Amino acid sequence: MKKTLVLSALLLGMALAGPANNSLVVGTSQEPPNIYDPWNTNNLAVTSEINGYMGAALIAPDDDGDLYADIATAVPTLANGGYKVVKNAAGDVVRNSMTYSIRKDAKWSDGTPIKVADFQFWLKVVNDDRVPVPERTPWNRAKITAVDGDTFTVTYEPPYLFADQTGPGLAPSHIMSASWNAFDNATKNQKDAKVVNEEWKKFISAFTTARNLPKVVAGPFRPTSWRSGNSLTMTRNPNYWRKPKGDLNNYVQTVTYRFIPNTNTLKVNVLSGQLDAISAVSLTFDQAIDLQRSERGKFKTYFVPGAIWEHIDVNARGTKAKELDLDDPRMRQALLLSIDRDALTKALFQGKQAVSNSWVNPISKLYKKNVRDYNQNVAQARQLFTQLGWTPGSDGILQKNGRKLALNFSTTAGNSTRERVQQILQDQWKKVGVQVTIQNYPASVFFGPDMLSKGQEGKWDLAMYAWTGNPIFEEGNLFKAESIPTAANGYAGQNYSGWNDAEFNRLHKQAQTEFSLPERIKLFDRMQTIWSSELPALPLYYRVNPYTKVTGLNNYTFSAYTLYPSWNAYQIGWASRGAAEVNKQK
Repeated sequence: MKKTLVLSALLLGMALAGPANNSLVVGTSQEPPNIYDPWNTNNLAVTSEINGYMGAALIAPDDDGDLYADIATAVPTLANGGYKVVKNAAGDVVRNSMTYSIRKDAKWSDGTPIKVADFQFWLKVVNDDRVPVPERTPWNRAKITAVDGDTFTVTYEPPYLFADQTGPGLAPSHIMSASWNAFDNATKNQKDAKVVNEEWKKFISAFTTARNLPKVVAGPFRPTSWRSGNSLTMTRNPNYWRKPKGDLNNYVQTVTYRFIPNTNTLKVNVLSGQLDAISAVSLTFDQAIDLQRSERGKFKTYFVPGAIWEHIDVNARGTKAKELDLDDPRMRQALLLSIDRDALTKALFQGKQAVSNSWVNPISKLYKKNVRDYNQNVAQARQLFTQLGWTPGSDGILQKNGRKLALNFSTTAGNSTRERVQQILQDQWKKVGVQVTIQNYPASVFFGPDMLSKGQEGKWDLAMYAWTGNPIFEEGNLFKAESIPTAANGYAGQNYSGWNDAEFNRLHKQAQTEFSLPERIKLFDRMQTIWSSELPALPLYYRVNPYTKVTGLNNYTFSAYTLYPSWNAYQIGWASRGAAEVNKQK
């Protein structure tokens, strides 16, 4: 009897998952606590992904990082006059602005037209100190001026470097304003943060139905049911304005997210045909590799280049660092030339995670394609060690002035992938005479106040971890001198290696106020040349995001620019139902 029930459930799932009813079933390992909060106070990745089906934006990037207009009639640019930059007599940019026109047919899901007031309301709330938004920059310098009911200008003063790459959010003021006024009255002059937080929850909950679904949305899908711990279903929003090529009925009409916390169970559901696709928040790399071996034409596994950069900081601060020559770029070059990163990524990731040579993401327009590639070259490494005065001792370990070249190598304890990387590199460094001791710490300690930021105390020599950076909004901030944590600045900043280069700093400051992309590219070219020569960190690789989708599912794609496959929700459909393929997964 039990087997029969399981089989029935299996068949039911397969019937629902395929194109028979023109639906899409997506598996994810996480469930959001709430959905469609216009201010993203819950900024979990899975929330952002699901919100992509229900949200809309003035402009947004596609998989190539090129902007397209969604709510706006066109992308404002310098060429079409929608983007303006104002300079003072000295030629410095003092403010910039973007003028947007809202499409006449842009509506909320309840049929109410989207108006300038919806953007003004959003801006007012995001800049209110009582609202727990993760970030107010750059909106705390922005002002919205209505030109008419459908056109408005966003002015940034001081200027915002990426004003032409993003726009303000929006919230349905016609149904939220009254609740906001209630929140305002209840928390005015309120000093107790708990009271304010409770009132904020009331404000957000007033926007949702008894089933915890937002009352109105702006995107191509609207939520229709949420079974906590099980699934969330969204259906086509008839009031969404952009239409895919051909008949709308050819495209997916219903999207269901199934919440499966155990990623092994998630993998089994892919293999058994229960899922049409999986979320960008789902499988581990190893599980995706296993799935790729079992595709058999039923589904395909993708490894999408992401925005997470794995690297090793080299501690160049303090007495110990100087004794080990870690403050000399020749030592850092020698350490990088001693290891075979190509072999490492092939061994651990089947070469799917490409070796990096810069902190700038390779898909960013600022990435320098011909930056030096430090392929393993042990002969060059030995020459550099010799130049620095290090010679092999009787035990094969390099020595200088009676001191061995012995380094402490740390990362977050329990991360099995990083621990495997450590072991491989430890072995490769040993072969050139560098003694490496692995000493890992819990994340709370590794990223705690007494570890990375206090490198001058010599608690670590090499520290492996990752940075996440949107390739569009690259500013080069990781290695600016002002970010070196010191006692004088209260150990603020994240330039943990302590690298300080005058020309890099000058170029970085220049790039912060260079509003021409071609000119900023030139500055970043030189910055990456300097960085590559100095190597304050040893670049390893950029991670990939694995996922699967059933063969024939069109336009379910994403990149490090778009982050989630929901960016293109209105065009997702099945080839067998006549959905045209506009975007292919790269």
